[in-house]
Amino acid sequence: MQSPIRHTSGLMLAAGGATLFSLKGIAMKLAFAQGANVEQMMALRMGISLPFFLWIGWRASKRRETKPTPRLIVTAAALGILSYYVCTWLDFTGLKYISAQLERLILFLYPTIVALFAWIAFGDKITWRHAVALLLSYSGVTLLALNEFSAAGPDAMLGAGIVFATAVLFAFYVTASKPVIAKLGSPLFISIAMSAAAVPILIHSFAISAFETTPLSPAILANGVFLAIPCTVLPALMIAEAIARIGPGLMSATGGVGPAATALAAALILNEPFGPPQAMALVLTVTGVMLLSKPVVQTRQIPRP
Repeated sequence: MQSPIRHTSGLMLAAGGATLFSLKGIAMKLAFAQGANVEQMMALRMGISLPFFLWIGWRASKRRETKPTPRLIVTAAALGILSYYVCTWLDFTGLKYISAQLERLILFLYPTIVALFAWIAFGDKITWRHAVALLLSYSGVTLLALNEFSAAGPDAMLGAGIVFATAVLFAFYVTASKPVIAKLGSPLFISIAMSAAAVPILIHSFAISAFETTPLSPAILANGVFLAIPCTVLPALMIAEAIARIGPGLMSATGGVGPAATALAAALILNEPFGPPQAMALVLTVTGVMLLSKPVVQTRQIPRP
């Protein structure tokens, strides 16, 4: 029987990991205010975090009894490029036009899209619980989106559309990566995925830097470190350990902490408004997605874009 201390520590790790992941948008908003561009922050995030993930992958490979097949490695690399390059670039680009709160709520919809993919591709049933979850979660996002559209107009619509495209692509990544993660294990998969994504990220960053010269100020560098370590490496390790201690089911149940933490940090740090529309949107979206926590529990072990 699991000890109460281990159970409690697992819940704390899960909540902490979800909270740290959710602060990515805050770090990016601060970086934008300091003059950084998307490509610069992606390069900093990858360059600083990659050595940690390579070490994680090296340890994982040493523990394997058999080497992964080349096809499996290529598949993991392709999925990594999709998630950590394409999805990240789209997410960070969309974040320039919308609030950190709306960005987090839209991305938080990805389990509902996974459920739709499973229905289309595998014939999984859509139950009343799914229907209610979809209604609640999309009503919440729509409420907050309309509130921002009325204030920011077309720019907010563009940003929301880009981030929603990110959520769709990430849902595809989650669906396609599940059998690959099962064969490789989460640590080795993340290491391969991150390493593969580093190549196009750095090429893209260097190409942009030839046309846009943004000095690497101490403030931008500090945000890059914050984005890479507390918002990427630490939560990935914390969530992996949380799954080991309490299992993926309880880990998934803590996911609603993320949008709430983003809303609080956005209000306190970025001075984003948080009133009745934001509160209602948060409650509706988190409630809806949590209704779908069981079908997507196995996807919480991998970091978001």
